[in-house]
Amino acid sequence: MSRSINSARRRGLSGGAQAGYTLLEFLVAFAILVVVLAALLTAFAVAMRGDRQASFLTFATLLAKSKLASAGQDFPLRPGTTAARFDNGYEWRAVVRSYGSVRLGENRQVESLWVDVTVSDPASNGTRSVTLSSLEITPRSGP
Repeated sequence: MSRSINSARRRGLSGGAQAGYTLLEFLVAFAILVVVLAALLTAFAVAMRGDRQASFLTFATLLAKSKLASAGQDFPLRPGTTAARFDNGYEWRAVVRSYGSVRLGENRQVESLWVDVTVSDPASNGTRSVTLSSLEITPRSGP
């Protein structure tokens, strides 16, 4: 009996389970860690992309609202296209189309104009843009 205990001790076995981790257990744990980290990094990258898109949409919408509010001052309210660039590099384009007119009296008439303002980021090669539209009603004199 003492002989079997001595031979077990020489082989590194001590009564119960083997102490420490095997190389295989370490590799499995490492592989699981790599998979989890890859998933986390992918989720982080997607979140960052979404954050950039949300920031662009928020800022571009504010710029487009500003241009719509200044219709008739920053660009003429008559059918045609006007384009320019903001100080921050974003580009804007206003397209004004006639929508119809109504006679209010002998010498009074109002004209409705459809205004589309598009704000785009030139760094995105035209893939990111915001378009807002408004119907503007302006007085028009004459027959």
